[in-house]
Amino acid sequence: MSMFHDSRRLPLTANLHFLRSCNLRCKHCYATFLDDPTARPIQGHAELLRISQLLGARYEKVTFVGGEPTLYPGMPDMLAAAKAEGALTNLVTNGSRIDPTWIGTHADVLDLLTVSIDSAADATHRAMGRATPGGQTIPAHHQIALADAARAAGVRYKLNTVVTTLNQGEDMSTLVLRLGPERWKLLQAAPVEGQNEAHIALLTPTREAFDAYVNRHRAALATLGATGIRVVPEPIEAIRGSYVMVDPQGRFFDSTTGRHRYSRPILEVGHDAAFAEVDFDHDKFDARGGRADYAPDQTASAA
Repeated sequence: MSMFHDSRRLPLTANLHFLRSCNLRCKHCYATFLDDPTARPIQGHAELLRISQLLGARYEKVTFVGGEPTLYPGMPDMLAAAKAEGALTNLVTNGSRIDPTWIGTHADVLDLLTVSIDSAADATHRAMGRATPGGQTIPAHHQIALADAARAAGVRYKLNTVVTTLNQGEDMSTLVLRLGPERWKLLQAAPVEGQNEAHIALLTPTREAFDAYVNRHRAALATLGATGIRVVPEPIEAIRGSYVMVDPQGRFFDSTTGRHRYSRPILEVGHDAAFAEVDFDHDKFDARGGRADYAPDQTASAA
């Protein structure tokens, strides 16, 4: 039974995973959606705009995720649709298909840019699969240019890093200092049945190793004087049940049981009926700092 009972009390952020396709092959990815390959995806640009509008009208922020969302040429229209309804817009991307010009062009509909970077070393990214099938990674200088362009355009810049057994011993502090995100989210690689079981058993770090990574980088950034960067750790237990997520078929889903559970399509049965079919934990959302994008003086940040 869903933990969501009061339609008047919505969480602040919805994460729209509208695209399954990705140009990289991250082995830890929890959003491959390979567990239901015959499911009907959202059909056409008009439906994508409808669901962007619906979420924009119901949530304070809509986060556009994939796959790699920038693979879809019409994605800026989706940002604009959510923005027109009054929502903050956030794009989570690997950064490979955008450049400073793109950011400047779309800054009027983009409030936050969140880039996923797991290491300062190309070899580690290749080992983790954060590379093209041919082994091409995204250069650090390109990522730095995106961060600088976002700030210049008035777009808030944030950073996501997934901690695995392959990068748990590394030091990213120098790169993070140069990128200068307002928030650096550190996620413990989480196993999700039907999504990433081919590799995740060998990639999930122990809680002790994850905590050591977090504490080491907090200390390093403090030593470097990076007081403006909020380090936000999310171990597996903080992640599960604390995100509102929509899949490429336009269904809410959760992973509280360690695998995805899907609602009926939102555009068919309506928001409230679909949301009642999944779990969401408001207390977990608050505990991981889910309100910080709306109250910037908090010490944690939202999805």
